[in-house]
Amino acid sequence: MGAVAAKGNTELAPQFQLRTNHANNQDFLTAARGMLQQATAQKDLLVSRGMSAQLIDDLTATLTKFEQTLEATRAGRRDHVGASADLESVLSEITEQVRLLDGLVRYRFSDNAELMGAWASARNVLGPFRSKTEQPVDEGQTPQGTGPDVVKPAA
Repeated sequence: MGAVAAKGNTELAPQFQLRTNHANNQDFLTAARGMLQQATAQKDLLVSRGMSAQLIDDLTATLTKFEQTLEATRAGRRDHVGASADLESVLSEITEQVRLLDGLVRYRFSDNAELMGAWASARNVLGPFRSKTEQPVDEGQTPQGTGPDVVKPAA
């Protein structure tokens, strides 16, 4: 549109130039909508200089689709964040229930090594994954490598 506008009115050309300053999608959409508004206002002039009359309608439809895509992306992110929070909540609840069950099993079957071994195996499931530097600590236990009985090598 800028090249078409510049054919006879050089002052119109800057109104149809998109600045490429790494703007985000919303800034791009705002700039494109502004240019579309200018083109619509100058449609007769632009068409008389060789622009397709269909271009403004096509651009309007394309910008509407782009806007819908942006909204779908935002909605997807919101849903993902919400689902992650829900999963974290469920994980926390299940972990608490397993801890309670572990205490009951240890109390009830502490004298049966075979059942305690089976329970230890059943309780040993994948996840949640933690970094090797982070060691989970069960309630009432001290982290490995700390405590009064640990002898550390001299430096």
